[in-house]
Amino acid sequence: MNKVSPDLFPCLLLSTDLENNHLGYANQYAIDILGISPDTSITVFDLISKASWIFFESYIHPELLKNGQCNEVQITLIGGQTKKVPAVANVRLVGSILYWSIYTAEDRDKLYQELLLTRKHLETQNEELLLLSRKDPLTSLLNRRAAADDFLKMQRQLTRSFIPISFLIIDIDWFKGINDNFGHEVGDEILIELSNTLKEVSRNTDILARWGGEEFLIILYNSDITNAEHFSSRLHEKFQLIVLPNNKNLTVSIGVTSLDKKELGENELLYKVLKR
Repeated sequence: MNKVSPDLFPCLLLSTDLENNHLGYANQYAIDILGISPDTSITVFDLISKASWIFFESYIHPELLKNGQCNEVQITLIGGQTKKVPAVANVRLVGSILYWSIYTAEDRDKLYQELLLTRKHLETQNEELLLLSRKDPLTSLLNRRAAADDFLKMQRQLTRSFIPISFLIIDIDWFKGINDNFGHEVGDEILIELSNTLKEVSRNTDILARWGGEEFLIILYNSDITNAEHFSSRLHEKFQLIVLPNNKNLTVSIGVTSLDKKELGENELLYKVLKR
């Protein structure tokens, strides 16, 4: 049988004294990784980080005294030029000598970091896709489904603590004529300009959506019917500042209603309210 040399094992093989922690043996692989001289008198604490030192005293040492061995413990080695090297150690106590087999884990840690980055990237992509699925692509307002979902959350909140809520449906007057006379590109520009106006005047607590082709929905949080009517008057003034290619001002029709507290338990509440 060929003679086996510990220096050929692709791991660090060490022995240390339980009483004084002095290094008794290190194979060549360990010497190369740790950058130590075989003739130098050192302890195990010269080879591991301060955090690993504390871990050794608080966990590894008591575990060895209790069970005689400690397996797959994570430590950090101090390599040549004080380089920190993540590692996994198996330690066995025989008499008063600790026998260490230590495997470096740099590649594993790199893979773990890559997996974390990949996970973060996928989560970011999912968030972006979710955001895109909620937005109307032309106006960047919420689409109908997203508005309905957000109102459902608001409805649950109002069940616990009721606050006045009002609804506005905004419809551009004679929008088909705008498309027919000036082209769909101009129609799209009008929709975008109107949407930007709505963003300017609405609050973060409101729900703002493109409900249909030229229809828009605003759900005003903490607003009764009187406040909603005043808000509608402001909208009419704002929208009239949008000028069509024939130099006429844009006009809209606005339907307004408010939520009755007694309705909160109803299913499909949003659609029932909007029919009013």
